[in-house]
Amino acid sequence: MNYQPSDLSRLIRNLLEEIEKDLVGSGMFYRIYFRAKSLKSLQKKLGHCDEYGVGKYDGQNKSLRDLIGIRINLYFVDDQQILLNFLKEKYKTQFLEEAVDVPTDTEFKPTRVNLIFRLPYQFQQEFRTIVPDPRIDGTFELQLRTVISEGWHEVEHDFRYKCPKDWTNHAGLSRTFNGMLAALETHEWGMIKLFEELSYSHYKAANYSAMIRMHLRIRTEDYSLSDELDKCIGEEGTFIKEFFKLERAGLIDFLLNQSLLFPFTLDNLLFMVNYFFIMNPRIIGMTPAPLIADFKTINTLFEEITGSE
Repeated sequence: MNYQPSDLSRLIRNLLEEIEKDLVGSGMFYRIYFRAKSLKSLQKKLGHCDEYGVGKYDGQNKSLRDLIGIRINLYFVDDQQILLNFLKEKYKTQFLEEAVDVPTDTEFKPTRVNLIFRLPYQFQQEFRTIVPDPRIDGTFELQLRTVISEGWHEVEHDFRYKCPKDWTNHAGLSRTFNGMLAALETHEWGMIKLFEELSYSHYKAANYSAMIRMHLRIRTEDYSLSDELDKCIGEEGTFIKEFFKLERAGLIDFLLNQSLLFPFTLDNLLFMVNYFFIMNPRIIGMTPAPLIADFKTINTLFEEITGSE
């Protein structure tokens, strides 16, 4: 097979473009990476045999499914489950399998969030032209990580996963190594708690721009509300209280499932939250007409899908 990883670059970039449309529209903070296995790595994995010397991958009972790998590193650990649920639902006709570890009370070990999807139909022919080997499935693996845990996982992959014999008879050190990841995960949740406290402090101080940024943790094109909108919020006493009660997870899930293409300024974000979740009449009156038109279209589509009115 005359395969080279670069042969798949165009296909993977087009695939990434499809996935990133949803990520960008959600406002989540993330980094995304991809790779295609090198020819050496591919040949090594295809050469794996069972205890009887029979090839592990025969294209019938078992196929290699991770020639293409995509990794999404999220800034915040609480976004992981939201995105996992969304991807499995949106691409359910392409979803094949998952390796998602559930933590237990008695054992700590690295948790995997790895999903296997069949390549979309429009990429299948191109993939098979480049990779005709029937032992290799037209699929890709998608991994979800966090930015903070990513460094540990990279070290673990190169120094333990690839060299298991180096750790034989060193279970204590292996547990200590796992414990370092546990400390990082504790700090990840601690960081979210810190932002919540910071958001509340800004809420009490009537620092509305900072409160919105810290409360929602959504990527925006600017960092401050307009003076007009900031003043309006201060005069609409109950609005900011209702805004502060908004569940961030529900908002992220909402954004993932919509096609909102407006500029993500802080003003526009507030207009959107108000229209769909609060409906303060004064702020509705300040919302630009093109945004209102977009919001109404989304409402109509939502009602058609759900049958609600």
